Amino acid sequence: MNKDDISIILIDDDKDIRVSTADLLSTHFKKIESYSSPKSVLPRVSTEFPAVIVTDLRMPNDDGLEFASAANRIDPHLPIILMTGYGDISTAVDAMKHGIYDFIEKPVDSERLISALERAIEKRRATLSLSTTKEKSTVQSALDQSIIGYSATMKAIKKNILDFSSMSIPLVIYGNTGTGKELVAHCLHDYSERREAPFILLNCAAIPEELIETELFGYTRGASSNATSLHRGKLEQAKEGTIFLDEIDSLPVKVQAKLLLALANKVITPVGSNVQIPIYCRIISATKEELRGSNHFRQDLFFSLQVAEIRLPDLKSREEDVITLFNHFSMLQCDHLKTQYQPLTDEAQKKLITYEWPGNVRELINVAIRYALTNCTDIDHALHNDELDDFYRHENQSLKEQVEAYEELLIKLKLREHKGKVAKVLDDLHIERRTFNQKLNRYGINTGDYKERDT
Repeated sequence: MNKDDISIILIDDDKDIRVSTADLLSTHFKKIESYSSPKSVLPRVSTEFPAVIVTDLRMPNDDGLEFASAANRIDPHLPIILMTGYGDISTAVDAMKHGIYDFIEKPVDSERLISALERAIEKRRATLSLSTTKEKSTVQSALDQSIIGYSATMKAIKKNILDFSSMSIPLVIYGNTGTGKELVAHCLHDYSERREAPFILLNCAAIPEELIETELFGYTRGASSNATSLHRGKLEQAKEGTIFLDEIDSLPVKVQAKLLLALANKVITPVGSNVQIPIYCRIISATKEELRGSNHFRQDLFFSLQVAEIRLPDLKSREEDVITLFNHFSMLQCDHLKTQYQPLTDEAQKKLITYEWPGNVRELINVAIRYALTNCTDIDHALHNDELDDFYRHENQSLKEQVEAYEELLIKLKLREHKGKVAKVLDDLHIERRTFNQKLNRYGINTGDYKERDT
């Protein structure tokens, strides 16, 4: 930020003084705003307010010192200069002991005022620049905690996230399954000005084609035989937040046309309604397919959705991050299990680095969990597991199906860890015997298989 970005806020009830002072200052400064009362200025004051304030001390209906005190309670670093009559000098001097930046005696000495303002502007510029630097440092640190990896590729991606998070432009995230597209979308939202508003996720591939339109745009009561009440669509639910459209390439062509119209007009029309509802959300999309030039995806919609893009690499192409990621997730699991993490041997590290990682980071997380479950001793078992292959077959199914697949996998891993000893499995999973038996029947698991396997 440079000094020309800082405004001078001039407050005086005397119109002639405001006009003459503004004319004087306009020969030295670019941004000058004048007000007859501080009432309209105080709501604008914040720790990020790019301004310095010059205010009269005595006004018929206002008190400049009370205003200055209220403003400094909001931001004690905001420079405020009081203009005082001769009889108020002692009051102004005393005010400087309580945070007022400076005072100017009336009639105003133009050189004195300009000099004071130049110093105040430089102080404000430095304060705001430092605040911005600290904020960026804090956000960078938080981002490093959210997205693990320090390879050149990941550093570039994190920079993109920080740059794009401050913009409200539509963005497409490209990446294969398990590369972290949803995590990146969350970060783009969490580090933006929209972070207090909702983050709405819609997986376009997980919703039946006949329901995707109503999920996006909503419907009114009576729109169909099943529409017994009003349903707000995801675009409306997002309010002024972010909607994340995962697997956007799966969107039916008919719905693509309606989405394009909604983006162009910034309104949606629920199914069964003629009422247009304004939308204010940011749209982030994700896909593992190339949208540009696709015969199945409208190119006019593509250009509307992809003002910017982030491309996530496969884990295999960022080998320098593999061990860092693996250690991170193994340690988390060990903390959860209350077991001691054992550092990887050189041979184990080599196996992890040379592994192909077809499931990318998602697969690595599960391998790290299994490694922790074996007390950090069996990297081969963690890497090569038929049960994990079964789990990955569910990755494109519904959330319920994926949760059940993970539950089945976890029960099998626990049975293997405890050599089929059910009591220990029940204790580890904090589950009752009756519920556990029901799950064994549901997934066709025989505890005897695990006893035999380990004898």
